[in-house]
Amino acid sequence: MNWSQLLVPVTSGVAVALIVATVRFLWRRTRLPTGLSQRMTRRNYLAEMLVISKNDNVDRLDALVPNLLPAEGSPVVAEIQESWSQLNDRRGVRVITRTEPTSLTAGAELLGAGIEVRVSRALTADHLSYHLFSGSEHHTVLNRRNGGKDRPERLDEISAAKVFRSHFDKTWSESEPIESFLAGELLAGSNAGLADRIREQRAAYQLSAEAQDAVLRHLAFRHRAPVVFVTGLPGAGKSLVRRALAEELRRWRMRVDELNDYVYAFEEFLHALMLLGDGRGAGFSAQEGGAFQVEHEDDLRPALHTLGHRVWENRRSNPITIVEFARADTIGALQVFGDEVLAASQIIHVRASDTERAARLARRGEPPKISVAGQSISLEVSDDHRLPSNAADTLYSRDDFALLKAQKNIAGRLFLVENDSDEKAHIDEQITAFVEAVVRPYRGLARI
Repeated sequence: MNWSQLLVPVTSGVAVALIVATVRFLWRRTRLPTGLSQRMTRRNYLAEMLVISKNDNVDRLDALVPNLLPAEGSPVVAEIQESWSQLNDRRGVRVITRTEPTSLTAGAELLGAGIEVRVSRALTADHLSYHLFSGSEHHTVLNRRNGGKDRPERLDEISAAKVFRSHFDKTWSESEPIESFLAGELLAGSNAGLADRIREQRAAYQLSAEAQDAVLRHLAFRHRAPVVFVTGLPGAGKSLVRRALAEELRRWRMRVDELNDYVYAFEEFLHALMLLGDGRGAGFSAQEGGAFQVEHEDDLRPALHTLGHRVWENRRSNPITIVEFARADTIGALQVFGDEVLAASQIIHVRASDTERAARLARRGEPPKISVAGQSISLEVSDDHRLPSNAADTLYSRDDFALLKAQKNIAGRLFLVENDSDEKAHIDEQITAFVEAVVRPYRGLARI
């Protein structure tokens, strides 16, 4: 072996040693405990986190912090929360924490400041925590626990955040809004003690007025309106009301499923049209523009039963279900869903003048959209589907709101929306009034 052959491995070994030493030196200088995740032993941590949170080149934060701590007794943490609130006004702040009471208390503080917080039942105290600051600058602060000891670190490159961003998005989609989680805690007991549990929860988690009101909104709809029926004659504006209500509830971070019986009726129509021989779609006939006609309302009952089954399936996963349908006999149609569903439902009846309904129906006529992908054919129907004039005249000749109002079993749960105006603001005002009517009794419980 000559000297040049020996020199290469020796030089390489020295270089590796120097690189390792440099990385260790830099790691010791930059490592930071994770924000709000634990009581800190390094004095410079909170100050550094505050600097990042106030950085004008940062406009977004996603944080997974299993051991989130409240601001009580820590002015610096309170200042960080204030900085996060300001950061939230730019592109937003999202925080995931776990179900431990201290973490829930801290999460409720952030909720009260308008920050979106979700709870993951899968997280434990030993899970990795991290903060992903992004904007024109990118900073990742993470903390790895090993043998009960913290291994904090700070990374300032966008590439370092990509793997954490993917993990955060997945965990976020699987987690529950904190206000929904706290509402679920309140629903765990009997109705008789609900007022006491509301007060006890407020004290236990030190809920601000804003945080408690968010919880009460979720509680009210999950307890008193897990199903909202939107009824009325064709052309009254049911779809507009359904969409406006769904938009309002989602604004409060409720899980909402929108259902319309027309989809299931159209499925029955296709079975008959294609002569599949299974007996479905009896009484349906094709009309111009991709529409269908039925001679009797009973022909639509199978679609209503399918819709009712879907509503029952939803009750297991606890979303808010908004159900839209049009029937001449609304009372008979509601009975298909069963007494248990009706007892925990609200009904919004949409009404418009015959002249206005006729004008709207004349403007409608969007045909189904058909697309092909490989061996699959997809068909999408529109809320503005065509309704044959003879069906509008024979099946839906009168509005039955007066009969609905006379039903004792739905007293106090029927809300009328007048829709002779095409102004969406007019609908939004009435939807806001409906939401407030549902939530108001639970605010009353909180004051008892």
